[in-house]
Amino acid sequence: MSEVQQELIHLFDGLRAMTLSGRRSEKWRRYPPDILPAFIAEMDFPVAEPVIDAVRAHLTEGGDLGYAYVYTTDAPVQRSFAAWAHESWGWRVEPEKVVLFPDTMRVMEVALERFTEPGDAVVVDVPAYPPYFEAIAAAGRQVVSQPMRLRGGRWRLDLEGLARAFRAGAAAYFLCNPHNPTGRVLTREELREVLALAAEFRVAVFSDEVHAPLTHPGHRHVPLGSLPEAARVPTVTAASASKGWNLSGLKCAMAVAGRPEDHDRLMEMRPRERDGVGILGVSASEAAFTRGGPWLRTLRHYLHGSRQVLAELLESFGPDLVLVPPEASYLAWLDGRRLAERLGTDDLAEFFLSRGKVAVSDGREYGSEGFVRLNFGTSQRLLEEMVRRMEKAVREEVPESDGADPAPPRNIPGYPAPVCGSYRPADSEEFSR
Repeated sequence: MSEVQQELIHLFDGLRAMTLSGRRSEKWRRYPPDILPAFIAEMDFPVAEPVIDAVRAHLTEGGDLGYAYVYTTDAPVQRSFAAWAHESWGWRVEPEKVVLFPDTMRVMEVALERFTEPGDAVVVDVPAYPPYFEAIAAAGRQVVSQPMRLRGGRWRLDLEGLARAFRAGAAAYFLCNPHNPTGRVLTREELREVLALAAEFRVAVFSDEVHAPLTHPGHRHVPLGSLPEAARVPTVTAASASKGWNLSGLKCAMAVAGRPEDHDRLMEMRPRERDGVGILGVSASEAAFTRGGPWLRTLRHYLHGSRQVLAELLESFGPDLVLVPPEASYLAWLDGRRLAERLGTDDLAEFFLSRGKVAVSDGREYGSEGFVRLNFGTSQRLLEEMVRRMEKAVREEVPESDGADPAPPRNIPGYPAPVCGSYRPADSEEFSR
């Protein structure tokens, strides 16, 4: 590991709640300072230096803070994304076909408007990113929830159920890969099966790939649009540097339609549907794609270690709180159905917030009662404190076990063993407040 990477690791490890609580983002402002936030999908780490330099240039070179020019077919950010996609995944994207949007949800919303009609059924894998439900309903389309299955220790698409939903007349499919909230990275073979079903039943596929830069070791992202089978169906892929480099507030995402006719159809959108792209987001994204590789590699290394730390910390809960280790990103999808039953509550997020002072996301928002989503994109010191608080809250609320071996979680075939790691306890002197 280089000296620069070692310094970054040191910075990541050095994050403290007392410093982060002064931030102005929603993550650190929604709740009082004594709450540790692990709900919203953004990281706490210092931003990559090339990105800082790109933003600083707008402030020091005459104050270049005007509207971003998004109606272009030849911008540096389009070329940089195309080059990065080819280098990272072997995906050949024509830069002039990269369409700029403020965020990936806007891409999904516009694709919904352009490729489906009011009343159409749209399939969503559950658990699902909550804005999917909202966007489909707001567009006057019908949500068809398709439960994922836990098999062999991995969250998987239910391809048989997907085929039934497509056969029943679905017009489109919201695919999330890597998947939020489970962290699953779909294989090339799974994606080919999805495309084969979509082609058979003439279903458009909109693929949200915003977490793609953050795969863990042993997993490789495959862009849907990179597969030859994608030429048989309408596709639109949503991508961004926002999650990989923590740029969500700067507002810049990319849409890539599959076939030429799909691109033409996408471009029939109303001009204002693309409004909202930030000029700082455009420059920051270009910097991330062209010069942010070393920072991203270090981040992925750190997140992999944090995933191991989290798995070991959660061992203290036994079957009360089960983690299937995510294959990408910094979001942990925790099965707390057994714990919820023991606590006599259907709102684990409120329990951990009020009793443990940790803010996690409620699984019901994702269509899965009894689950919570925890963001571990912070220092391992803060991660340890989060789990310590959660464990203490449970221990104070639920009597100790009588010594009998706890039963495994119900209705979870293929329940996996936790990941092994090299966790070392951190001191917690800053948490005395």
